[in-house]
Amino acid sequence: MNQTHIHLLLNHFPIVGTLIGSCLLLWGIIKKNDHTKSIAAFLLATMALVAIPVFLTGEPAEESVEKISGVSENMISLHEEAAEIGIWLMGITGIISLVALFMAWKKTKAGKPCFFNCLYYFGR
Repeated sequence: MNQTHIHLLLNHFPIVGTLIGSCLLLWGIIKKNDHTKSIAAFLLATMALVAIPVFLTGEPAEESVEKISGVSENMISLHEEAAEIGIWLMGITGIISLVALFMAWKKTKAGKPCFFNCLYYFGR
């Protein structure tokens, strides 16, 4: 398996996962449910981590597909520009999510529920 395969295998996870995490976060905010918000933050932080290998394997994937006839160099450039914006946004989202998880963890020490307690309930 080469880097092009890794890129193609992983590239949809951050997109779909971020959409699901954002919807879950919105649901948690609407319902005022700390467990749901913490799970959403964990999912968003995980998707930010998955975005890193996707971004890093993009350049080798570009080199392997630009030789294929019918592949537009202009579309590849647009894809690359969108990826650069996306990796920055995912990084910021991941950092904010980790801060939110840390704050939820600190609340747990004060006796309030958080993501880690939620894992315990799901495990029963």
